[in-house]
Order: sequence, then structure tokens, then C-alpha cells
Amino acid sequence: MKKKVIIIILLMALLSIAGFSIYNNYKNKNYKESTTDAIKFMIEYENLNNKLKADGINKHTEINIIEENVIKYSNYNEIVSVLDSGTGVIYFGYPECPWCRNAAPELVKVAKETGLETIYYFNDMSIRDQKSLDDNGNVIVDKEGTDEYYNLLTRLSDYLGSYKGLNDETIKRLYVPTVVFVKEGNIVGVHIGTVESQTDPSILLNDEQREELQQIYRENMEKVLNNSCSLDVPC
Repeated sequence: MKKKVIIIILLMALLSIAGFSIYNNYKNKNYKESTTDAIKFMIEYENLNNKLKADGINKHTEINIIEENVIKYSNYNEIVSVLDSGTGVIYFGYPECPWCRNAAPELVKVAKETGLETIYYFNDMSIRDQKSLDDNGNVIVDKEGTDEYYNLLTRLSDYLGSYKGLNDETIKRLYVPTVVFVKEGNIVGVHIGTVESQTDPSILLNDEQREELQQIYRENMEKVLNNSCSLDVPC
């Protein structure tokens, strides 16, 4: 009798697990088939939660992206159009980037709070170059970037940092996350990374750090929404 009870309990447990798995697969399938960029972005970032990184040892941090976000997947031409004459917020990043995983939830949250209509999302990982130093200290190109990437470097050069480890301040790199705030074709703010006190992106921002980052995003979004100003002309 006890054996039958145990078997029944085990079967019920297996059915519960199977049902939960089917439900999750169904939900994810519906999300993936959605045409909404907001849902796609949420899935893109949350699907990596606690999954192993490329090194096969460490795991991606667990984050939550609000479903009601204003992300718009953008291509190179659209990004250039905003930089040339548009108004909006451009987010350069990708889901595997640990710094981006800290920044993205706060960025979309503040956008919703401020009433910003669109965040133009551009994943530049595949178009970036890769450089290093050889044994003689010469810069070598391990992977050439695309023309589009080098054009972005030129357009944003005044706001970008140098390529780390090359000992050449003139060589720029579009690190992520980089958020560019544009008002009528004028760059009114740029924020790279998260906050200075965060030194390890595998440890998520604490409440104080999140508030600090949110405030940075909030102040820059208000420039986009309310004022005609630039980095050279204070608001």
C-alpha cells in the first residue's frame, strides 16, 4: 500500500513538473511570436538569467525587464538619422554584457516614469573591431570592424573613451552600455557604464546604486523631453 502511495505521489510530481514546463514553453512561444519589440527585449535579456556564460563556469545575473518598456529595435540607418536630426535616446548594448544587464532594467524603468516614448536599441557587438598589442607593443587588428561601426566612432568620438590596453588615447571604442541622449540632432548627454562604485558587474547594483543610475538617466531624459540644450550649452 505504501509503495502505491509513493508511486502515485511521484507520478503527480512528474505531471506537475511537466505541466509547468509545457506552460512556460507555451508562454515563451507566444512571447517570441509577438511583434512587440518590448516583449522581444524582455525575453532577450531574461532568457539568459542564471544561464552559463561562454566560459562554461560563471552564470549570467538574474534580472527583470518590465514588459511595458519603450524599446525599439533599430538599425544603423535609424541610429544615424536620430544623431543627425532626431530626438530620442539611443541604447548601445547586448544581453550577454554584464554591465548592460545592470543598466537595462534601470533604463527602461526610468523611461516609463518620465514618459519617454522610445529608446532606440542597437546591438553593436557583431560590428565592432577587436584590437590588441603584439609582443613589440604594436597595435594589431584581430577583427576588423564594419564601416558602420567606424562611422559611429567618428560621430561619437568626442564622448567615447579610448580602447583599453592599447596605450593610445586616440583609438576610440564604443563600449557598452552606452546611452546617448539626443535633442533635435544635438547630443545633450552621454552615459557609459553604470555607476563608479560598481566594480564587479556580476554583483547586481544595490538600492543606492540603482537610484544613482536612475537619477543619471532621469536628468538626461528630462533634457530630451523638456529643454533645448547640449553638452556645450547647459540646461
